Formats: sequence, C-alpha cells, structure tokens
Amino acid sequence: MQLKGTYFDGATSVGQPAQLTVDTRSIRVSWGDGERLVAFSDVQVESALGSVPRKVLWGADDYFVSEDQANLNTLAKLSGSQGLSFLVARLEANFRGVAAAVMITLATLVLFAVYGIPRITASIAHQLPLAVSAQMAQSTLINLAPLLQASELTEARKQQLRAYFSDHERADAPAVDVHFRRARSFVGPNALTLSGTTVVFTDAIVELLQDDQQLLAVFLHELGHARMRHVEQTLLQSVSWAVLLTFITGDIGGVGELALTLPFAIGQSAYSREFERQADAFAVAELQRLGINSEVFAQALEQLERSHKGMSDAEPSGMEHSDETIGMHRRLLEYLASHPITADRIAAIRGVPTS
Repeated sequence: MQLKGTYFDGATSVGQPAQLTVDTRSIRVSWGDGERLVAFSDVQVESALGSVPRKVLWGADDYFVSEDQANLNTLAKLSGSQGLSFLVARLEANFRGVAAAVMITLATLVLFAVYGIPRITASIAHQLPLAVSAQMAQSTLINLAPLLQASELTEARKQQLRAYFSDHERADAPAVDVHFRRARSFVGPNALTLSGTTVVFTDAIVELLQDDQQLLAVFLHELGHARMRHVEQTLLQSVSWAVLLTFITGDIGGVGELALTLPFAIGQSAYSREFERQADAFAVAELQRLGINSEVFAQALEQLERSHKGMSDAEPSGMEHSDETIGMHRRLLEYLASHPITADRIAAIRGVPTS
C-alpha cells in the first residue's frame, strides 16, 4: 500500500512531496533524496476530521501528511492507532449517527432538567443549615429596603399576629420569623417567603384580610414554602440551569444563549407552579389538622386576587431611588412573591376540577 502526501522535517514549515510505503512490519517515507523507516509500533495516525488532511506521526519532530483518507484508515488499523477517537470520527461522518447522538443528548438533557435538577436541588436545599437560610433572608431584606419599608402596624397588632401564627405551628418544627413591612403601591397586599426561616407580610395584606383565620391560611401557605425550602431550591435550580446552559452552549455566545432562553424560562416556570401547588397543599393539610375549614384559604385568595386586579401602578412620592434601582428591586420582589392568585389554585383548594 502506498500513500502520496507531503513530508515535513519539523524544523521548517516547508513541505516536500513524498510517498509513504507500507511494508509488513514498518512504513517507509521517501521524499526527494531522503528516506525514513519507521516501525509500526511507533506509528500514530491522526483521527479523521471530515476530509481534512491528516498527519502520520512517529514520535519525532518530522511527520507525513496525506489526504488519502481510505488508506490512512487502513494504516491506522494496521498500526493499532485506531481507538475511540476513530469511532467518534466515523460516527461524525454518518448523518444518521449524528442525528441519533443529538436526539439522545437532547433527551438526556431534558430528562435531567425535568427530573434530575429538582431532585438534586431539593436534596441539597434541605441539607443547608438554617443559619445559611437566615443569612440569605437578611441579605434579601436589605436589598428590598427601598420597596419594603418599616411597618406602620401597631406593635401590639404585630405581636398578636406573630403569637397567633406561632400557636398554630407544629411544636416539633423550627420556628419561622414573621416580618411586617409597608410596601410600595405596586406591591400591594402580599406575603412572601425569603428563605426557610423568614416570611414577610405587607401591611396591606393585614389590612385587607380582617379575618385572622384568613391571614393564618396565607401564613401556612408561606410556611409551606419555608418548610420545603422552595426559595433555596429555586436559587439552586437557577444555578443548575446556568451551569447546564453553559455546558450546552460552550463558547457559542449570545446566539446559543438566546436559543435556549425560552426552555430555561419554561423550566423555571414549571418549577414555580409546582412549588405553588405544594405550598397550597401544605396549607390545606395544616388547616385540616387544626380543624379549620380550608374555605377560609380560598376566600383569602379571592380577596387577594380582586385587590391585585384593582391595583394601579401609582407610585408614592418621596422615594429618592433611581428608576434603575427600583426596577432591580422590583424584579427581585416579583421573583419571591407567591401572588397573583389564579382561579385554578382556588378551584383546587375547594376540590373543584379545572377544565
């Protein structure tokens, strides 16, 4: 077997027309007035990359380059330099193989995103020390200071609600801190969980829901988020998605990131909807344990939904923060908030099947 190609001496970039002859135990490379004899055990043929010329190496500075792909493959087989890289190269040259590999890879990534990420992050979130969750909540409260300011509720009312909520918590579970804040107008009546240790009620929701049992139902919903570490899971899932997208796109840049923005958003939304269902189920179960009709929860959500629909975007005066800063804090608040309320959630609480 003979291959035509180019010989490079390794010292200069100038090649010389050459011929490689394969014998039973060695190869002979001949060029101009020179010749080199190499044992098969020293020969290494580069992996194929389409029709790109490939090198024949033998552990020295000089080498032989040829475009004769068929004979190069035969030489690789004879010299024992075929391996996984050659198998990959053959698959790359096979359209069906490439298509199958792409489909398998995408299916694996989807399964990992749908089932793997939630399970892994849930396990990690529940192993985080409560001190870490408390520190995270404190940091969030500081960041939200422009939107969530000091409460105007009386100290007596705040202590009454804290005691009422505490009396209805399970005695064998860690206590959750309840904070009250006066929120900007677009926040309105709301409650949100900052971590596994901290829940915030706005003054507006306390003023809207005059029935303390309704406030308790909302608290139990937020307590469900806290007990199941939903905020921590969401943070970990966001990090996991970022790592996954980086793994997929590599250095592709903006085009790859843009193409994957939609599935990322859909994935995160799916997790959020599931968290809401879990927190609602937790609240209903706790109300039943306490002998309270879960209808108070449904009524509370109805009132909240009506209030959010009627809210305007009017901003209170006297705020000295820039629009950019307010926008950033608003996005953070919306990320944490568990409202607005949907009809499907209310129907599920009442046991009414949704269409």
